Amino acid sequence: MARRLLLVQSVRLALSYIVALAVLATACGDVDYPDPLPATAVSELRRTLDASRGIADHPWRDVAPMNPDGTINAYIEVSRGDHRKWELNMATNALEIDRFNDPGAGPFPINFGFVPQTVFYDGDPLDVIVLGPPLPGGRATRGVLLGVLMIEDEQGRDPKLVLSPVDAAGQPQNSLAEIDRRSLAEFFTRYKRGQEKMFSNAVGWGSVADASRELRLAHGFFEQCQDTKSDACRVHLDAPVTVRD
Repeated sequence: MARRLLLVQSVRLALSYIVALAVLATACGDVDYPDPLPATAVSELRRTLDASRGIADHPWRDVAPMNPDGTINAYIEVSRGDHRKWELNMATNALEIDRFNDPGAGPFPINFGFVPQTVFYDGDPLDVIVLGPPLPGGRATRGVLLGVLMIEDEQGRDPKLVLSPVDAAGQPQNSLAEIDRRSLAEFFTRYKRGQEKMFSNAVGWGSVADASRELRLAHGFFEQCQDTKSDACRVHLDAPVTVRD
């Protein structure tokens, strides 16, 4: 009898513990604790800001990531069809060739660039894919979020937001079909082929909500980590994204 009573009490205690854990998990489910921006990326953010100070109306530093109509701003570095990987020199405000794609990788099948006023874990601005016909490098454009391609490379997590330009009514001109997702994932898995000590793996796709979270995180790093006194910098995702006037 005593053993049975002890067993019942033990089961009740275990069930209470499980319920408590479930309640705690539910309570914490809405709380988002992203990894902090590492010290190397914080240093790169400060270095890039210092380098850009000689340029008035800088396309990365001075343009808000979002517009009042909800569209996202993007700066094009690589035009669709180009074999060259261009990057903006933040100090001179000029595009420079970073590398050439391996012939087996092929040209960029999309327009490629970054979202202004963002920085990510590698210390670079948040990458953006802009669908549609070729856009000239050095041009700013805007579009609506369609999703995010999750990439892991030699520096860690490196997502690419996907935007569609909008028509006069503000509607997206492009969609992100399954064949497009597959084609983009294949390209970004091979586009660093032949580059020493570099790799890129597409690990999946995220929703529009996931893309919005990555944008808020990268903009939060830009806004909140410029003057941090610690080596790494943690941000709060409930901070609003800056909207262009």
